[in-house]
Amino acid sequence: MPPTNVRKFAAALGASAAALALVSGCGGTESTSKPGSVSITVAGQPTQENPDLLKAFQRKISEFSKANPGIKVTGDESVFDVNTFQALVAGGKLPTVFYVPFTEMQGIITRQQAADITGHVGAGSNVKRVNPSILKVATGPENHIFGVPVQAYSMGLLYNRALFTKAGLDPDAPPKTWDEVRAAAKTIHAKTGVAGFGAMTKDYTGGWVLTAMSYAYGSKIQSDDGKQATVNNDAIRRALEFYRAVRWEDDAFGSDFLIGYEDITNALASGKVGMIVQGADTYTRVVQSLGMKPDDFGLAPLPQAPGALGTLGGGSVAVINPRATAEEIKAALKWIDYAEFSRYNDQQAAVTLAKASAADGLPVGAPVLPLFDQATTDRYLTWVKDYINVPREHFRAYFDSAKTLPLVPEPAAKAQETYGILDNVVQAVLTRKDADISALLDDAQKQAQSAIDAG
Repeated sequence: MPPTNVRKFAAALGASAAALALVSGCGGTESTSKPGSVSITVAGQPTQENPDLLKAFQRKISEFSKANPGIKVTGDESVFDVNTFQALVAGGKLPTVFYVPFTEMQGIITRQQAADITGHVGAGSNVKRVNPSILKVATGPENHIFGVPVQAYSMGLLYNRALFTKAGLDPDAPPKTWDEVRAAAKTIHAKTGVAGFGAMTKDYTGGWVLTAMSYAYGSKIQSDDGKQATVNNDAIRRALEFYRAVRWEDDAFGSDFLIGYEDITNALASGKVGMIVQGADTYTRVVQSLGMKPDDFGLAPLPQAPGALGTLGGGSVAVINPRATAEEIKAALKWIDYAEFSRYNDQQAAVTLAKASAADGLPVGAPVLPLFDQATTDRYLTWVKDYINVPREHFRAYFDSAKTLPLVPEPAAKAQETYGILDNVVQAVLTRKDADISALLDDAQKQAQSAIDAG
C-alpha cells in the first residue's frame, strides 16, 4: 500500500464511499432486543466539509436504528493513519468499526488489534461469500477471520489513451508484455516528447510498485510467513533492468526521478506520461479529482512475464475493536453488512446508491475487483446500468484478467520499511547509469532482513 499521505486519501475516499453506500442501505432483521441495549461507534462519517454526505450518513444511522432498535450507532470521522493508529488502539479510542488498508491486516492480526469474528460469521453470511483470495487478507492462523474486506483493487498498467492515439498507437490494444511496454514507451516519447513510461520513487511508493513488478516477473520479496526477506531475487533484478533500459537506453522515462503518488497521477491525468503501474482504483482520483477525461483513462492487466505469480492486490478492510463484547461484535457485523453489502443483494438499494453517486459526480462502475462471484457482480451491474458513467468497455481486458489472474498480497511483515529500502534502489538505478543492481540488492536484502528481525 502507498505511504501515509496516500493512505489518508484512500481512507477518506473509502469513508465517502461507505457514507454513500448508506444512501441505499436496507434495514437488517427486526430485533427484539431492548432499544439501545448495544452501542457501537462506526468510522466513515463524513466531515462538515461534505454536508450532503453527512446528512445522508446521519439519516441512514437513524433508519438502521429503527430497523434494529437494540443497537445504538454513533458515527466517527476517524480515518486510518499509520502514525496514529497504534495510539488509538492503546488508548482504547478505536471506533467499534474501523477501516484499515490491506497491507496492515497481518500486522494487526499478529498484534491482536482486531476482534476475532470467526464465531460470529454464519455459513450464510455475506462475509463467507467474499472472494476467497480477497478474504485471505483478513484471515489469520487456523483460518480465523479478523476483518471484512469491503473494497479491493489490483495493480494494472494504467495509460493515457489520448497519448496513445497521438503517438499512432491503438488505445484499444495496450501492451501485453514488458517488451511491448518498452516499445510503446519509446514510440510515445519519440512522437509526443513526453515520458513514455514513468514510476514513483519516494515515500515508499517506489518499493511498492517494484514489489508489484517483482510478482509480475516471478518472485515475492518476502517469505509467506514474513520471517525471511527475499528482495535479492532474479525477478526484481529483471524489473530493474527494464527500468534501466527505458531510462538509459531509450531515454523514455522522463527527467524527474524523485516522484510520489500525487506527482505520478497528476502526470497521467495531464498527459505528461504515457504509462504507469498503479492500482486500478486510481480512476477515481484522476477523473474525479484531477479532471482527466473518462475516455482518456486506459487500464490494462499488469503484464506477466514467463513464470509470473500474478498481480499485487490491495484495498480496505472493516475491522472491529478488539475490546468489543460479543454483543458489540454482532451489532458491528450487522452494520457492516448493511453499510457495505446491501447494494449487492437488493436492487432498490443498488439503484438508489448509483443514482445518488451519479448525481454527485462520483463514478458508477469504476474498475475495482469484484468482492463476490461473477454472477453477483453481473447482477449488480445490470441493476445500475442506467447510471454507469464510466467507459467500462475500455477496461474489458482488465476485467477479464481479474477472473483468472492471481491476486498476490503485500508482504506480511515490515512492508512499509521494505518499500522504503527499495525506494533507494529504484532511485539509484534511475539516476546513476553505472548503478550496480546486484550490489544494491545485496545491501537492500541485508537492510530488509534487519528490519524483519527487529520485529
